[in-house]
Parts: sequence; structure tokens; C-alpha cells
Amino acid sequence: MITRFATLTSRFTLGLALLMSLYACGGGGGGGGGGFLPEPGEDDVTYALTLTLLDADGNPTSSVTSTTPATLEVRVNRNNDRGVPVADALVSATTSLGVIAPDTGTALSNAEGIATLQVSGDGQLGAGTITVSVDAPAGTVTEALNFSIDQAALRLGSFADGVFRPGVIGISGDTLPRNGSAELTVFVVDGDGEPVSTEQEVRFRSDCERSGLAELPVSATTTDGRVTVEYTVAGCSGTDTVTASIAGLASTATTNITVAPPGATSIVFDSAEPAVLALRGTGGGSGLQETGAVTFIVSDSDNVPIQGVAVDFSLSTTIGGLSLVRTRAVSNTEGIVSATVQSGNVATAVRVIATIMADTSSGTLDLSTVSDVLAVTTGLPDQNSVSLSATELTVRGAREFDGITSEITVRMADKFNNPVPDGTAAVFQTEYGSIQGSCVTDGGACSVIWTSQAPRFPTFNSDLVRTTRDSNYSCPSHNVGFGPCPDDLGYIRGLRSTILVTALGEESFIDANGNGLYDEGESFQNLTEAFLDHNEDGRYNPAQGCVSGAPANCAAAGSEETFVDLNSDGTFSRGTSSTFPNGLYNGVLCPPAGDGVYCSRELVNVRDSLVLVMGSDSNFDILVVDNSTRRQPSVLQAGRTYTVYVADIYNNAPAGGSTVSVTGDGCEVSGSATDFEVVDSNSIGALTLPAFSIVENAGGSITISVDGGGVTVARDFSCQAAPEPECDPNTDPDCLVPGGGP
Repeated sequence: MITRFATLTSRFTLGLALLMSLYACGGGGGGGGGGFLPEPGEDDVTYALTLTLLDADGNPTSSVTSTTPATLEVRVNRNNDRGVPVADALVSATTSLGVIAPDTGTALSNAEGIATLQVSGDGQLGAGTITVSVDAPAGTVTEALNFSIDQAALRLGSFADGVFRPGVIGISGDTLPRNGSAELTVFVVDGDGEPVSTEQEVRFRSDCERSGLAELPVSATTTDGRVTVEYTVAGCSGTDTVTASIAGLASTATTNITVAPPGATSIVFDSAEPAVLALRGTGGGSGLQETGAVTFIVSDSDNVPIQGVAVDFSLSTTIGGLSLVRTRAVSNTEGIVSATVQSGNVATAVRVIATIMADTSSGTLDLSTVSDVLAVTTGLPDQNSVSLSATELTVRGAREFDGITSEITVRMADKFNNPVPDGTAAVFQTEYGSIQGSCVTDGGACSVIWTSQAPRFPTFNSDLVRTTRDSNYSCPSHNVGFGPCPDDLGYIRGLRSTILVTALGEESFIDANGNGLYDEGESFQNLTEAFLDHNEDGRYNPAQGCVSGAPANCAAAGSEETFVDLNSDGTFSRGTSSTFPNGLYNGVLCPPAGDGVYCSRELVNVRDSLVLVMGSDSNFDILVVDNSTRRQPSVLQAGRTYTVYVADIYNNAPAGGSTVSVTGDGCEVSGSATDFEVVDSNSIGALTLPAFSIVENAGGSITISVDGGGVTVARDFSCQAAPEPECDPNTDPDCLVPGGGP
């Protein structure tokens, strides 16, 4: 107990001396009351103040806390601490720390001379001084009391059935559905387990809240020791631990919230990588792999991916040994689940079927979906599935000018006519001009550019190139000794450039039993090594020679042919031997048991060829032939039918898109040849126009013109009326018809 009282030492000492003096002078005689001390005057009265700080139980204390205020008891006595209590004295108190209640800091003493005030903390900790004053008749009396504000011994928890559970957050429900909410309640109690009356800031945290997957207030302030907040799921799954705390206190409270797994309501196909698989035992060399991952996504009714859902897998077919690595898997945190497909030995299309137990309003049921189609194939091009094309087969101006181009495209498919995998390489070479060396497929096709330039003729046999003016000229279709001929003039043909494309692949065969493999005895296309076929006869002439009875100069035309030495043995391989006179099937569809016995798993160069004509821009010759005599007439006569042939000196037709017109001046012309557009072609021989005739003749002329793309070549032919015949050519073989010849 801390007690203080006021003394006025000098005045008290003087009063005591006077009192003793008067007492000593008192005697037994004499009147006048000389035997007592006189009463002091009212203005000389002072007060004594006694200050005591009491806890909630009324025990003296020297400290308060933020949750346990203390009572300041002030005793006011007359003259000293044992004097007569002073009632209705106005006591005033101030403090350097904490707060005093009431706010005025004043109170009146009761009949026992006691005045009480409340002292409590205001959040600040430390030591302070309470100063109390009271006005006495003799003057103001002041006393001071030192005290401290200490940290409260607080605890966090919750109540259940009236019993405090330290360290436990109260929760309205600890298992929530997706997007559900719960009410969290925390009490702050003092050392006696009673809720504190002072405001306390309680802070909350959880892993899901920090990750943005739950909504939870960061802090809240207590009312009567209690705070209640709301927790809302916002994507959180599994178990989330919520912790409540007060700054500066070691005491915490926690609770676990479990988000119930949502019900799966859908499963959708996501991807298949790769979408094309190699046949079992053929992967790697074809650029394909023999296994692939097929992915699905499981989600709920809000289209939110779901973790932990079991998915069963099956295949639409198991032909050829198609299989799954596993038939069940569980979705991950992103709702993704995958099945691994292993290819078989038969080319086929296959789908993966995924099935889950789905939640519906009427209960659970099996829900299935299928993947996109996966193709199981060799991935290697086979011979009969290689195709070569060009944007221009007859390249206008390529004879006269360098730098004229045509785009060459190769398309390749495998044994099952599925496009080869992207990235399959194709290699090109050309007889004349230049060509880009290779390309790789995209969607089963790729393209290169052929460009006109030297060479345009054979290196050593250019003098043997046939023209429409040769001395040994012969055209079966007419009896004119020169000019455009719709027939082949023979070797060596001029300005025709063979293009060869090759790729690593396999020979084609007829799968008679449908097992996807080559079996002994099945028919196959035996290939020689690939070669650049200059003379277009289908044989590698330096090694195979020309076919018996081939036209003259066949060998000379093929003498500069080259081959692709795939096995690097320095000789042209014909694909046959004494052991295998009919050859061996070559390809990955040869089963291991037959390798070297009746087939071979070694690959070959599959190939295709294309001929480009290096067309003229303007050097065309025009020949008109009388259809009756097959000769060139000197004049054109009414009533007769004629055919027009157009070609350059090497007997090549104009390029596609060129136009040929037949117009009359004084001669009326009939027939579809009057206005004709040339179709692009690399056919051998001159352009043959549909026949035309002279319907009416007034002695004029006709003009035949060829527009090859801006440059026009024209030739005029005279017309005249047919004279009366002197004989009948139908009965007299020696009859001469003027203008028509015999």
C-alpha cells in the first residue's frame, strides 16, 4: 500500500508548544478558566490525502493492464491521516499515462472521506504518475502516486457450452462446399478466462487467403472481448488453416477449414501429342514415336477444373495390339488427366474413351467422352504415294530468259495413304535449269523453285537435238516436210527438263490378308536405285540400255543420266540378285521374322519424276494442213477443212494461257479454233487446234495469231473460191484439185 498525508511542520510545532505552556500554567486556584487550550481558527484547517491503488479484488496494487483497470481510492482526513474524515471534499486527479474515469478526473468524498476514480491503460506500456489535489481551508493539498501499465496476460480462444477453449477459433462449420462461407469467432480473455472489456485488434491469416483463394478480413476489433469474421472459399481446395493473433502476444488461436471436393460434371478432350503414331517396331527412323499422350480435363458445373477425380480409359479398337499403359488415372490440380497409348502393328485410326462418375441432380452416373482420332501408321512414304506437280509445266520464256520460275510441289503419303509426318525430307535434282535442293513436308507436302538458266541442252550430244527443220524430219500426222508436228519427232527432244524427287521410304505392296505387314508371296513393286531419266523411257540407260526396238538416238539421249547411289557401292543397283531374282520387298512393314528371308527392313529411295518444258516467249511456227490431203495448201478454199499446228523449233507447244485466234478478212471462218486458249501441258508434240473451215470466200485472207503473253506471232493465208473441177477426185485418183494438191 502506498499512503501519503500532508503536514505543516512549523505550525504544528508552534501549536504544540502553546498547548504545553498553557497546561503547565494551570493551577488549582483562581477562576477565569485558565486551565485549557484555545480552539484553532477555521482558516487554519488543512487536509491529509491518502492515495491507494486497488485491483478488482480490492487488494492494493501498483499496476494496471490494458484489460484490468484499477481503482484509485483517495482518503481525505482533517489535519492528518488519522484525523476526522472530510465529507464532500472535491478531489481532482490527473495522470501522465493511461486514462482516468470519469473523464473530468474529479470525485466527491463520501461520509468516510473516501473518493474513488478509475485508472486504466490506453495501449501504452510503462510507468507513470497520478497527481491528486484537494482544496483545504488552509490551502490546496497535493499528493502523487507512482504506478505502471503492464502488458495484459491475454489469451485467444472460443467458448463451447460455456467452457473456454484456449487456442481454438470457433467456426460455424469446418467443411465447406466450393464458394461456401463460414463464420469464425474469437474471444480475447484475461488471466481469469473472462472476456476483456477493452478493445483489442485481432489479426487473421491463412494460406488460401494469402494466395487469393479465400476471402478473409486481415483484422477486426473486439467488442466485449469478442470478434466475428466471415471466411469465404474463392477457389481454395483441400484443408486451409486459419490463425488468429494479437500483436505483441504469443497467444494464438487456429482452426482448420476443409473445402469439400466439388462434384465432377464434365470431362472434355484436350489434346493428343503426337496425333500420329508409328507402327510398333518402326518408331524413330520414320520421325514418329510409338507412344502418345492423350489428355482430358475434368471440371465441375462452374467449369472449374477438379483435382482428385478418378478417370477410366479404354480404346475404340485394339487391332494389331493397340494398348494403354494404364486404364485409370486421377486428375491433377488443374483437372488434367492423361492416358498413354501404345501403337500396334496394324495401321488404323483409334480414339481414347474417358469415363468418370459424374454428379447429377438425380445422383451419380457414368459420363464418357472420346478423344480426337489418332492415326497409327508407318510415317514413311511408300513408292505409289509420291506425287510431283508444277505450277507451270511449260514455262513461258524459259528458253530465251534466265530467272523464269515454276514452283515444284511434292506430296507424299505412307502405305496407308496417310500424309507423311511434318519434317519428312525430300531431295530434288533437275536435268536443265536449276532447282532448290530439298524441302521438308508440312501437312504431307512441300515445295521448291525451279529456275530457268543454263544448261538448256545436253553437254555432249546437243547436235542430236531434233528440230522441226531437220533433214530427216518425219511427221506421221501430215505430209509436210517441216514445221510443227503433233507427233514425237524422236530423240533427242529439245528443251525438256526432267526433275527427280527422292525420299527415304519403302516399296509398295498389296496386303492380301489385311494384317498390315508384308507376307511372303504378296505382290510388291520392286525398285531399282533412283535415277534422273533424261530421255523419259523409264530405264537407267547407262546401265540398263534402251528397250529393244527403241527409236534411234535413245541411248544418246540417256547417256548423261545419273543415279542416286543409296547404298554407296558405286554401281547402279537393280533391286535383284541371283539369290532373289525377283528382288526383296524393302520396308519397315517387313516383319522381323522375314527380314533377309523373303523381305528386307532396309529402306529405299521412293521417287517421282516430272518434265518441265522450257517454253518459248515468241518463237512460234504456224502450220496449216488441209485435212483431205494432209498437206500445206497454197491457198485456202471455201468448203474445205483445215487443221492448225503451232510449236517452236523444238516442236514444243506454247505455254498454258497463250491464245490462238483464227480471223478472216473477206473469208468467213467457222469452227472452235477461231478463238482458242492453250491449256498448260508438258505433252510431247505441237499444239493441235480444232479443225476449221472456210464457209464463204470473197477472195480475202485469214490471219492466224499466237499471243504467248504480250508478244504476238501472226501469219496470213490467202483465200480463194474453189474452181470448178475438171474431173471428179472421188472417182479419179489422178484428179488434181487446185489449191489442194493430190
